[in-house]
Amino acid sequence: MKQILKTLPGLLALFGLFIFFQTRPAQAAAIEIEIFYLPHPPAMAVVDKVEQVAGEFAKATINKYSFEDPKSRKMMEKYHLTDHMPVAVFINGKDSFTLDGRTVKLRNFPKGDPFVPMFAGEWDYADLRVILAGLAGAGR
Repeated sequence: MKQILKTLPGLLALFGLFIFFQTRPAQAAAIEIEIFYLPHPPAMAVVDKVEQVAGEFAKATINKYSFEDPKSRKMMEKYHLTDHMPVAVFINGKDSFTLDGRTVKLRNFPKGDPFVPMFAGEWDYADLRVILAGLAGAGR
């Protein structure tokens, strides 16, 4: 009987911790978005739309870097950005994601944007939303 009484407080403490953590709401994961862009109207329209989509997720923070601003050079070096492109979007340090078995690289204009065909990307805003939702988890 004494053995049961010694373990009962420990069991109750464990049960209390279990209940505490089970009833806490899920915390949203932090999402850091870094947008590199050419400061021209078509690219800026994409930046605005990316910001709009990111605004749907509570823990998303956005940092923007103009390809033409010398202050952005250090960040461009961090991601080895040397090619000429209108937009590059990095989420938590990555610009390439796998969605439904296909690789999506968040560079250039989104699919279907007719502005400059040679800079047509392989992503769209629905892809961006899926990526962010996956990273946000329950905190959407």
